[in-house]
Amino acid sequence: MNKKKVLVIPGGFVPYNDTVTLLSYKHLRNIDADFDVVALQGKEDKGLKSCIENDKNFSKFKIEYVCDYNDAIATLERKNVLSGVMNIMKYCRFAKKKAKLNNYDFVYTSSIPAFTHLAGYWIKKMKGDKIKWVASFSDPLYKSPYKYDEDTLREYSLITKIGFYIYIWIYMNAWYEKIAMKYADKIVYICEEQRNFMIEHYENKDELLKKSMIIPLNYIKDWEIYSNLMNCKKNSSEKPRKIYHFGRIYGLRKIDNLLLALKELKVEDPNLCYKIKFKQYGEFNQRYKNMINELNISDVFENFDKVSYDEVMNLMVECDVLALFDTIMKDDDEQPYLPSKTLEYILLKKEVFILTTKKSPAYRIFKSLGFIPTLNNIQAIKENLKELINNKQRVYNYDIEQYENSKATVKLKEYIESNSK
Repeated sequence: MNKKKVLVIPGGFVPYNDTVTLLSYKHLRNIDADFDVVALQGKEDKGLKSCIENDKNFSKFKIEYVCDYNDAIATLERKNVLSGVMNIMKYCRFAKKKAKLNNYDFVYTSSIPAFTHLAGYWIKKMKGDKIKWVASFSDPLYKSPYKYDEDTLREYSLITKIGFYIYIWIYMNAWYEKIAMKYADKIVYICEEQRNFMIEHYENKDELLKKSMIIPLNYIKDWEIYSNLMNCKKNSSEKPRKIYHFGRIYGLRKIDNLLLALKELKVEDPNLCYKIKFKQYGEFNQRYKNMINELNISDVFENFDKVSYDEVMNLMVECDVLALFDTIMKDDDEQPYLPSKTLEYILLKKEVFILTTKKSPAYRIFKSLGFIPTLNNIQAIKENLKELINNKQRVYNYDIEQYENSKATVKLKEYIESNSK
């Protein structure tokens, strides 16, 4: 049987590192096929580059770069809306031309950036049944609650609101989800909550369910960045207990009750800073910076700029407790978002402070592994933090094999390798 030929349109691609670039590579690396990748050029991550250079599967991917990643993402700060749209069209046209000149069996697109699905749509319309389209989503686009968070929008100035709407129009336009859901032959999700949320908004639910596939966040056994996590030293008993969070705090990722709980704990114990210390790495809402100063808790909650993936891995090993700040929906509605660091946290088998709600994929997944999530109310947060301060450690011995890359992606591998036009 001849090898399948796959055109990959992922936006960024490894060794550029973000959630979606890694997802795309992990989805495809085990498949016995030849891959042409049309990518946007991003900054190389040294740790990730070292891993892929030692990964024999990487040789199957032939990468062509169309332009710089940031040149295709229009933002108010860069004032590049016109050039951003032009580069998006350049990227999508390049991919379409590539498909026209080559006899591909599959086209694979992944978001975000969501305009990758525009290229997939063009190619599917051009080739019809001669090509199969696999569309992957890390987050929902249509009716995404993050786009309509009233608290966040209320805090934005007029100019920031304009920038926000420009960003989601370019980066997370709902139309790109709609065309993928309608025309793609296979839709890939990262968890069942995301799948259910997205399918619920369409009339042909049964049809969409049939062509859906869930590939959970997963790790590559031979990669050093993951083996270092699995073999790291676990929690210490030293004080203050170091609790680290990695990622953006914005929109529906709300920590108001956590900060209020820390304030109450500090009033009860003025020496709290010698017992517990939160450190946040990544984008941080200005409102929370102000709130920390107003509550006088800057000695127990510090924020730092985003750090490289290598540094994140080192800090995960260094800390005593990992923090996961989940999406907090109004009225605790069911939510479809799974934080990207969930996988690394599972591999570490350390204590995790999980600020979440019951209708969340993080709540379901971590609870099934023996963790005790913290619900988003001040009293529950205080009780959980007191346990962490008192060093009440739990031992986690769950099996991580279900998250191993070759096992997690077997259904997609079978679909592509066995499928004929």
